Amino acid sequence: MRVFAIAKRIIKQFLKDKRSLAMIFVAPIVLLFLFSYILQQDDSKPTVALFNVPSVIENGIKDYAKIVDIKQSAINKELKDKKIDGAISFSQNQFTVKVEGTDGKVTASIMKSLQDGMKKVTPSPVNINIDPLYGKKDMSSFDTIGPVFIGFFSFLFVFILAGISFVRERLTTTLERLLVTPVKRWEIVFGYILGFGFFALIQSLLITIFSINVLNMYNVGAAWQVCVVNILLSLTALTLGMLLSAYAHNEFQVVQFIPVIVVPQLLFSGIFSTAFLPNWFQYVGKVLPLTYGAEALRGIMIKGQSLTENIQPLGVLLIFSLCFVTLNIFVLKKQRSI
Repeated sequence: MRVFAIAKRIIKQFLKDKRSLAMIFVAPIVLLFLFSYILQQDDSKPTVALFNVPSVIENGIKDYAKIVDIKQSAINKELKDKKIDGAISFSQNQFTVKVEGTDGKVTASIMKSLQDGMKKVTPSPVNINIDPLYGKKDMSSFDTIGPVFIGFFSFLFVFILAGISFVRERLTTTLERLLVTPVKRWEIVFGYILGFGFFALIQSLLITIFSINVLNMYNVGAAWQVCVVNILLSLTALTLGMLLSAYAHNEFQVVQFIPVIVVPQLLFSGIFSTAFLPNWFQYVGKVLPLTYGAEALRGIMIKGQSLTENIQPLGVLLIFSLCFVTLNIFVLKKQRSI
C-alpha cells in the first residue's frame, strides 16, 4: 500500500505541474509533426533554367523539375536571390549544372531530375559537371552544415548555462539580496550578462578555433568575423536563457525549455533543407534567432562574405538580444523569491 501511496503522490504532483504535462504529452507531438513535415517534402521539384539542352532531353526533365526562362547572363544573380535552384547547360556532349552550392539537398535534387530526364531518352551515360557558385565541387555534407553546427552548439550550451545559473542565483537568494540594495534593475541584468558573457565569449572562441583549425571545416571567410557572429548569437542565447529562467522554479524546469525553444531552431536553421517546403512553413524560421545566426555563418564561411554583407541577419540578432534584455529588466521588477 505504501508503494501505491508514493505513486499517488507523484501522480498528483505531476498533475499540478502543467509545464511538465505539456513537455510529456504536447511537445513530442509538435516535434514529431515538424520532423515529419520537413523530412517528407513531397514537392521536391527544383526550379531550373535550361540552356542549349536538346529538346528531347528538355521534355524528359520537365517531368522532374520546374523549367523557367531567364537570360544566361542573369544566372548568378538568380541563384544568389534564390529565384532558381540551378541552371543546366549543354555543350560538347557535356552537361554543366550551375548551383548555388550551400544546400546539398537542392543540388542532389537537380542532379536527380537531370539523370531521370536523360534516362527517358538514352541509357548511355553523359558527362555531368557541377559548377557551384559557392563552395567547391566535392563539398561534403559536414562542410555545408558545419557553420550551422557551430552556431547551434554555441546557442545550446550558452542557453543552458544562463538558464541554470540564473535559477541558482534565485534559489540561493543571491538575487533577492541584490534586489533590496540600491543597485538598479538594469545594472543587475547587465552585470549578469557581462559575467555569464565572459564564459560565453571563451566558448565561442574555442568552438570557432576548433572547428576551423582542428576539424578543417570549410571556411573561405575571416575567422575573426565567424567569432563575431558566434558571439552575437551567444549573446542572444544568454539573454533568452536568463529571461526564461524567470519562469522556472528549478534547474530541471530550465532543461524542459530545450525541446520547445532549442530543437525547433535546429530544424529551421539549415541542417535540414526547407527549400521545398511551403512558404507558410518557412515563415516559422523567421521568428527563430538561430536561423539568422546560421545564415550569417554560412555567408561568411561558405560564400566568403563580410560582416557588412550580413548586416540584416546580424541586425535581427541584435534586435532579439535587445528585446530579451528589456524583457529581463521588466521581469526582474516583478521578481519574487522562490
